[in-house]
Amino acid sequence: VCTGPSWRQTRALIERDFTLDTVITSHDPLRWNFSDSTDLSEALIIATRQSSHGGTNSDAPEHRATFVNLWQNPDGVLDAHRMAQAIVDTLPAKIEDAGAALLEVDGVHVGEVVSIPESEILGRQWTGVQFARADLTRSAMRLLSDGVVWIPDQSTNTEVSLCALGQIGEIGPDRRDLWDGFERTDTTTAYPMVENHDTEQRTRLATEPDKYLYPLTTARRGRRLKPAAQLWDKAGRLLVSERLWLNTTRITSMCSDRPVLSNVWWPVSTSNRDYEKAIALWLNSSIGLLTLLSTRNTTRGGWVDIKKADLKEMPVLDVRAISQSQLQALSDLFDQLADEEFERLPAMAECAARRRLDDGVSAILGLPDLAGLRRLLATEPVVANARL
Repeated sequence: VCTGPSWRQTRALIERDFTLDTVITSHDPLRWNFSDSTDLSEALIIATRQSSHGGTNSDAPEHRATFVNLWQNPDGVLDAHRMAQAIVDTLPAKIEDAGAALLEVDGVHVGEVVSIPESEILGRQWTGVQFARADLTRSAMRLLSDGVVWIPDQSTNTEVSLCALGQIGEIGPDRRDLWDGFERTDTTTAYPMVENHDTEQRTRLATEPDKYLYPLTTARRGRRLKPAAQLWDKAGRLLVSERLWLNTTRITSMCSDRPVLSNVWWPVSTSNRDYEKAIALWLNSSIGLLTLLSTRNTTRGGWVDIKKADLKEMPVLDVRAISQSQLQALSDLFDQLADEEFERLPAMAECAARRRLDDGVSAILGLPDLAGLRRLLATEPVVANARL
């Protein structure tokens, strides 16, 4: 099963008709796929069709799904057989406990195995496939499920108030809707846009329009004309990446000084300018990046996108629940970092701007030191495009 655009529908169908037993995912940058006919990322799923009769035993332990995350994909049939035997012989680590269950073949660690209770994955993104290492999966699940900030090298947990992004702001139109109402132009109009995600240009938290939009008067061939005013009502100053290459991306969210639309960024409109700055900071922090990686839809390795439905539900800092002084401090931190240049995500552990952002967010919100999380994220295969 490809973990691309149809993943949400595929996941829903599996959960409806089957009991999920095992999911095997390749986190090997040399080969994200298992099939010979594609180079897209894939997951191998083992599931049991649910019985249409008979009840469940309430005394039985809850069913757990096993997630096998391979750091090295087998090179051939013999290697695959040895890998399969190693998977069978390895007792999975439990996601709610500590530690890792390493897969070992010929003295080489080639992956991890972790088990997750079924109730923790039904109706949600399968976080178990998103990360190569169990500790990052633990951090993500504790954050997304319980609002607990847990850093693998820290002994304390800290709670933070989260809410769905859609509760704070309205997410604007996608690129298809945009081109149903507008034409791009270099001429100044009343409708500014942010056009691209060139990682040599998108290096800062603050941005400004680089193109303009001209309202269409007739529908494009085979399409229905969308009123420009209706689309423009959903313009926003907060921008969140729609699709990105993780190994070259520097910024995942930006703020414009005025409302804009975009073809590669999701515009988000809120009622408060400070909200927008605080959320942009959050999404570029290590905690925000952990959330984005948990929410992503993978096409091929580091080439990922964020669907509108997922973005709307994605947990972010609940800026309505923090104190006014904290909100102001986050807004001020954004202003201080607005023109700083950020390194690419694989270099985030050494990036001075990212470190200042993480340290500032931690100090303002009372979070633990995020350096350990930042190092783990920087070396994730999907981010670094390098083997563990």
